[in-house]
Amino acid sequence: MWNLLFFLIIATTAVVFRSGTFVVYEGSQVVITQFGKLVGDAYQTPGMYFRVPLIQRAHYFDSRIQTWEGHVNYVPTKDKLYVAVESVAHWRISDPQKFIETLGSTEAARSRLDSILNDAVKDMVSSHPLVDTVRNTNRVLELRTDFEKAARAPVKISKASQVTDDVVAELESVTIGREHLSRKMLDSAAPTLEPLGLEVLNVLIKKVSYEPAVEQMVYERMVSERNRVAERLRSIGRSEQERIRGLTTRDTQEIIAPAVQEAESIKGAADAHAVRIYAESFGKDADFYNFWRSLLAYRNALPEKTEMVGAMDSDFFRVLHQKQEKTAPASRAAPPEPAPVVAP
Repeated sequence: MWNLLFFLIIATTAVVFRSGTFVVYEGSQVVITQFGKLVGDAYQTPGMYFRVPLIQRAHYFDSRIQTWEGHVNYVPTKDKLYVAVESVAHWRISDPQKFIETLGSTEAARSRLDSILNDAVKDMVSSHPLVDTVRNTNRVLELRTDFEKAARAPVKISKASQVTDDVVAELESVTIGREHLSRKMLDSAAPTLEPLGLEVLNVLIKKVSYEPAVEQMVYERMVSERNRVAERLRSIGRSEQERIRGLTTRDTQEIIAPAVQEAESIKGAADAHAVRIYAESFGKDADFYNFWRSLLAYRNALPEKTEMVGAMDSDFFRVLHQKQEKTAPASRAAPPEPAPVVAP
């Protein structure tokens, strides 16, 4: 009998102790209610705690960061482009007491997040142009800075700056960028979620895609825009190429001209010296000079393996004819009749 009574006492004590304690695990937080009313503060530090058994109840909530993925929203942007936006956010239960009073469950929290965050994403995307949703900075400005650093001559810097300014003017300019747009979404949704005991850490645009009806049109516009920029950059390259070629030609002429002038001067002096020597040589014997010039004429006028028939008294054979007259006997009064000569 006493053994049974002792066993019942031990069992009752164990049950009361078990029902009167609760454990807060890492990554969780506990709120105690008594007949539906909150009792004390939330327990957020891991450990074992006590409560009144059978009267007080422990409610467990996750304190870790959770991910919210929004639905695909078809939103018209400020520049009248219809796009599909997918967003994602990270949130957690910051005040479990407010959370249990207003929402009570994670499913209700996700429902409220769908409503509030989707509205914030739609409002921000629709009030800004598409370029702020898909781009963060104007990368052409970075290209301009790099181009100016690469340019060395002052004229190159000014020319590159002028042309790059025209390229920037043709592109769509980013006003706030994707990062600041996400921050504005967060600032818009956070005040509404704070009274619910929820804290939103960030709101990000996961994906932006065009509606199939306008996708091809947008792609064609992007291609034409990039072609204009590429052609403008090519024109920069061509102008720089021509400028460098002009400088190279000028430098080449400045280097070659004195050398050519000196070479022509040397050639002229050499030709004058040669002419003077020839004149002095041929001036001593005019007949030899005429004979030498005739031989040169024969060499130029009669190529090899050429036959020509002519009279010896012709102007072409005048030198040979005179030579023949000088070598004829003195007793002859007149030269014989000229006969045809075959010149090899």
